[in-house]
Amino acid sequence: MTAPLPPSFFQRDALTVARALLGKILVSRMSGVEVRVRLTETEAYHQSERGSHTYGGRRTVRTEPMFAAGGISYVYFVYGMHWQFNVVTGEPDVGEAVLLRAGVPLTDADARAVAQRRFGEKSPPREVAKWCNGPAKLTQALALDKSVNALALTPEHGVWLEDAPDVDESQVARLPRVGIAYAKEDAALPWRFLMSRD
Repeated sequence: MTAPLPPSFFQRDALTVARALLGKILVSRMSGVEVRVRLTETEAYHQSERGSHTYGGRRTVRTEPMFAAGGISYVYFVYGMHWQFNVVTGEPDVGEAVLLRAGVPLTDADARAVAQRRFGEKSPPREVAKWCNGPAKLTQALALDKSVNALALTPEHGVWLEDAPDVDESQVARLPRVGIAYAKEDAALPWRFLMSRD
């Protein structure tokens, strides 16, 4: 195990962190099972744009973690059925975070644990890249839910991120974010970062 990424990694603006997280390792240790995935897709959110829960500096009980100093989690429920896992970024009192959208199991052992959580007794898709290719799939694969909301990203809290080689710019696509039509023109911002499979 390598050391967790320090708070200073996250205490930068959301766009910088969203790009830097590609290729890094997300680790969860839940119910005694440790799983690692390499992050392949992220999205940045900031209070300056309509896509963010904190647009205009709006603070609620739910969004309060986004106003903390970078380096903690922000977990919320969507569509009445799915958890979404974010890492808080930036300085205190500025509402910003990065949604972790997709990843790929790092080892065969990680893949077996992911398959058990995601598919149970059913046969998983042959393409492993599809097992965690969405934020709800990712949280299910790593058993992440409200219990890890607003916690420091450390092994003591069961979820953290580890360093890995930077992803070359030639392997990165910048695209509009997904599912935020309500953000109007801000929905077109290229704030989604996607790592190619090559």
